[in-house]
Order: sequence, then C-alpha cells, then structure tokens
Amino acid sequence: MKNISLTILLLICTKIVLAQHTDQALLRVKYDLTHLRDTTNKANLYKETMLLVVGKNASMFLSYDKILRDVEAKAAFEQQIKEQAGNITAIKSPPRTRAYTGTELYYYANEHKLYNLEAMGTNYLTEETPEKIAWKITKDTLNIEGVNCKKALATYKGRNWIAWFTEELPFPSGPWKLIGLPGLILKAHDDKNEVSFDFAGMEKVDHNKKKAEISLDQYQLKKLGRSDVLQSKEIVFPTNAVKTTVEELDRLKETKLKDPQGFAKAQLAAMGMGGITPISSGSNTAKSAITPNNKFNNPIEKTKN
Repeated sequence: MKNISLTILLLICTKIVLAQHTDQALLRVKYDLTHLRDTTNKANLYKETMLLVVGKNASMFLSYDKILRDVEAKAAFEQQIKEQAGNITAIKSPPRTRAYTGTELYYYANEHKLYNLEAMGTNYLTEETPEKIAWKITKDTLNIEGVNCKKALATYKGRNWIAWFTEELPFPSGPWKLIGLPGLILKAHDDKNEVSFDFAGMEKVDHNKKKAEISLDQYQLKKLGRSDVLQSKEIVFPTNAVKTTVEELDRLKETKLKDPQGFAKAQLAAMGMGGITPISSGSNTAKSAITPNNKFNNPIEKTKN
C-alpha cells in the first residue's frame, strides 16, 4: 500500500498542464464492440458500447457505457453529499451494472497526434505518433443504415482489418485507432472476427439547442468523469493530466485490478483527501466481465509501436 501511494504521488507531482485542444463536435457515433479476449473460451465474448465524437480536426473515442455509468454515479454522489450536508466522510459508488473500459483516445488529424488517456481517479496520459495505415480501397460497397459505404483492407497492429467507410462524411476517423481513410469508418472487424465494431447509431450535434441551465443547488456537481459528453458541443482534451509511459501505465492498471480498494485509497491520499474512505458497493452484476480471474490473452492491439 505504501509503495502504491508513493508511486501515485510521484506521478501526480509531475502533472503537466497541456495545451488545450478544443474542436467543435459535429457527430456522435455509437459502435457495438465485440471482442474475444480469451482465445481458450470462444463462447465468452466481451461486449461494450463505444462512442466516437467527431469534429473537423479532432475525434474522441471512449466507452458509451462508462458515460452512462458516470451519469448514474454523479446523481448518486450528489445525493450522498446532500445527505452528509457537505461534510463528506465516505463515498459509496452505485452498483456497477455494466462492464466498461476507462481508456479514451484523442486523435488530431492536422497535428497527426494520438493521445491515450486512462481515467483512474487521476487522468494518466500517454502520447504517440500514429503510424500511417496502408489502406487498400476496393470496389465493394455496402449500405449501412441508409449510408453508402466502401470497403477498405489493411494490416494494422497485428491484425488484418476490413473496414467500411463513407465519403458522405469526409472525416478521417473511426473506432479505436482505425483512422486515415477519406471518410468516416462505420463498421470494422478483423479477418478472424475476434474484434468487431458494428455501427449502432449516429446523431448530429445540434449547436442551436440551448445548453441546459446549471442548477444553483450547492450540492450539485458540475460533472463527474465523462457525464457531460452527451450534452457537450465541443471536443475538449482534459488539460490536467499526468504524463507517463506505457510501461508505467500498464503497471498501475495491474495494481488497480489486483487491489481496487487499496488503489482508490492511494489515489485519494495522493490528492490530499486521505480522510475520505471509498466504499465499494455490495452488488455488482457486471462482476463476471471485469474480475481479474478472466483471461485476457488476445488484446485488440497485438503489436505496439
């Protein structure tokens, strides 16, 4: 526990304020992710709904299920703060009813930069220059929910990918790190069907819609996690983050998985909130999908830069 706290504290002390990257959000696209994480148990597929927020230059890819969870948690925390009259001694998370990932990907086409943000109490950041994907566009076409798409093939990160993109939406973005086509990718899967991103809906961001008024209730949180994404009209990169390496981030994620309660306490202590006790909820219907007992021998990214 002491070593965990020290590591987190040292990382937080190196927190940097990044140049703010803001772009107007134009589209929100949902994908149903299906992933065979354990090749020894092909009947057990991991499923999660993801969200891609698209702008002219920037795009943000994150868990839609986590957004819904953050909305629920925000409401629960506000109620607890109100009941404790602002004198917070313990925080209890609501039951986790869905599995989700905490990874967020921010892609900036003009700068050709890709940022990986891992939200674990503190935002941990890694940065990479994305490799150019050698897409081969074929003559095959497909209509997806009324949108005309073309087929493209590529070998990327250890997998052979089949993607369907549309030039009707000329954005070089797509699910996960699948980028670089002359149109938005609506559907993609690898040739073994171990990973697939299936189109699950799309909405245009309405910039004429008035922003919801913020309550004057003293116990209302402005936001929690990514609870504001579905109302936001911008893609805003979190300006406060801890810059770290992929290796250090992997070590922290492993520590959190082995001892989530101890990790949460260390996070709070490192941020000067050692007096608050994190209380895990007793009920957890998503437990079977997120416990460390499940094997994870087949990551989406099979090779790294």
